[in-house]
Amino acid sequence: MRKILFTIFAICALSSITAQNTTNSPTSMFGIGEISTGDGGQFSGMGGVGIALRGNSFLNATNPAALTELDSLKFTIEVGVMGAYKRYHQSASTNRSKVGNINNLGVGFRMLPRWYTAVSISPVSSVGYGISLDQQVVGTTATISSYFEGEGGLSRINLSNAFLIGKRFSLGVNLSYITGTITETETNGTASQTSTSYKNTFYADLGLQYKLPIEKNKDIVIGATYGYSQPLTQDNSLAVSSSTGGESIDESEHTVKQYMPQFFGLGLAYNSLKWTFSADYKYTEWSKMKSSRAIVSFANQQSVKAGLSYILGSPYKNPVRFMLGGGIGNSYLIIKSNKVTNYFVSTGLGLTLRNKNILSLGVKYGDQTKVVKGMPHEQSVALYFNLSFSERTYRGKLK
Repeated sequence: MRKILFTIFAICALSSITAQNTTNSPTSMFGIGEISTGDGGQFSGMGGVGIALRGNSFLNATNPAALTELDSLKFTIEVGVMGAYKRYHQSASTNRSKVGNINNLGVGFRMLPRWYTAVSISPVSSVGYGISLDQQVVGTTATISSYFEGEGGLSRINLSNAFLIGKRFSLGVNLSYITGTITETETNGTASQTSTSYKNTFYADLGLQYKLPIEKNKDIVIGATYGYSQPLTQDNSLAVSSSTGGESIDESEHTVKQYMPQFFGLGLAYNSLKWTFSADYKYTEWSKMKSSRAIVSFANQQSVKAGLSYILGSPYKNPVRFMLGGGIGNSYLIIKSNKVTNYFVSTGLGLTLRNKNILSLGVKYGDQTKVVKGMPHEQSVALYFNLSFSERTYRGKLK
């Protein structure tokens, strides 16, 4: 029990973390940064599906209704990290980077009969870029070098609750506090300008799942999720300074409104002793976002993901789960009318250790299509490591 209480305390202490820096993409300078796709976790090799997935040691933040599948006699803890190698190509220039950070951290358990809860933290978006530009001074042949740099992003602290209604229907809700700071600096010669934006909001999204047994050890799960649009509260400031010893200016700055988007998703899964198939569809309304740059606008996103897993060997004694998945969807950013489509494939293994803890390993390759010549083209290979472990509770307390 002490370990559990310490874990809960650690998660609460991490509420001051602004974001996980998981990108060096130049396009992260727009909007709220590069959006987290929710990859990682125990089923990271299955293409990021989750709307209809359930498991007795699986903390599913994608659809909180899945919490009702947790082992009622255990506290379940998950911690995950990620690392990625990314390649950015634009015109004749190619840049490469390596990034990595904590990807998810959470603890879940049964609070009361038919009521399950979890506390977790995960990234929402990430900003990380450094761009040098040489621009000609108007009316002369001289050029001036400018350097643009950004860092930060948003993180999400979740309190998830799920309720089992009858034997087959589960209803869940994520109550979230989203917070983070994004800092952007522009340096021209001896002068620099730094804008800092602290953003936060409260957010809620709902999930439901219906589990339909079709025969012994086989079932179908239907899932759905919904989140409403919520404006981000922003505290913006602008600082201008010069290295030549001139005056410094530090004042508040007003920027365009930004939102956490409305979304809905549908999922379907088939489960047997050895096989799991699952597919998700998600629609996210980003078009409500406004941009301060004329070349940038925001588009509603549609994405489709699918994945499968197969248990090698006995499903009862230290099983090994092989996973495969993929997905496709459009970017929420439109730059100079360029509408990019992102796609990826993934694979992974879930290893059940002797103590029944689960170590999951995932690999994901991501690429883009419909990239107009002269625009940035991103390719990436990401690695995910996740450990799910449990601690048994006293049976009498949970009856």
